[in-house]
Amino acid sequence: MLKVDITVVGSLNMDIVAVVDHVPQAGETVKTPHAHLYTGGKGANQAIAAARHGARVRMVGAVGADAFATTLRAVLQSSGGDVSGLVEKRGPSGMALITVESDGQNRIVVCEGANRMLTPRDVERACSASPWPPGSALVVQNEIPMETVRHALDVAHRRGWRVIWNVAPVVPVEAGLLGEGDVIVVNESEASELVGMDVADIETGRMACERLLKLGPGMAIVTLGAAGSIAVSSAWGIMSTPAYQVVPVDTTAAGDTFLGVFAADWDGVTSPERSLQIASAAAAVCVTRQGAQDSIPTREDVISFLKQYETA
Repeated sequence: MLKVDITVVGSLNMDIVAVVDHVPQAGETVKTPHAHLYTGGKGANQAIAAARHGARVRMVGAVGADAFATTLRAVLQSSGGDVSGLVEKRGPSGMALITVESDGQNRIVVCEGANRMLTPRDVERACSASPWPPGSALVVQNEIPMETVRHALDVAHRRGWRVIWNVAPVVPVEAGLLGEGDVIVVNESEASELVGMDVADIETGRMACERLLKLGPGMAIVTLGAAGSIAVSSAWGIMSTPAYQVVPVDTTAAGDTFLGVFAADWDGVTSPERSLQIASAAAAVCVTRQGAQDSIPTREDVISFLKQYETA
């Protein structure tokens, strides 16, 4: 088992997924035999990816006073996550409405629910009770209020934790908000919005990473789907990771899997290059499966995939 300790501050959702031949145009109705219910949310996905990869993970988030909350807690626990940082809010848990097309591409509408009620005070209380020592990691995304995200960054820095911030959905990143040991992770469309240029391949991804580094973090990572990923670090330079070639079934949670596995595999001290490769392999396994958290592989799944891929 890995020795990485991670606090994930973020969202938990129940995903309602419909697989369709094509997404409906305005005014069009598209039929599908049935919909599926999966537990999801960027924060919970990343927490489960890290826990299944062997990290010690504590989830900080909000659930509603409904039946979904029980399921959301249970799946986190069964994956090895600590749910003592979850708080219950009045009203519904978060939900996501997802259409998945025949080529695996997805479109998502997020219904925030309890996620929008997670407060800085909730984060302060949960992190104050955390046993994780300095040098641990805090993973955070933007499906919770921005004042809560900012407070999570502040708590991490006060406790000597390094931050891995998935800036999604995109908000402006203020210069100096992140420290030298911190990491920004975005996909190509998010990178395009953040840096004001079209990001579509390794070269433009590298340029985007270099612009993001000027905002203060020690490393920026841009994931590029089938083109792989690119990371630029002030300490380790440029690291390009090709994507593993697989037949995609559903791309939901692929980015979250990449991030969670990277956070679990990297100790924050040694070169992250091998951890980026392992994260890319985990994302490849994820897209060959249906659903969000159901598709997230274990560490053993990833190691088996790599052995088969590297000997093929």
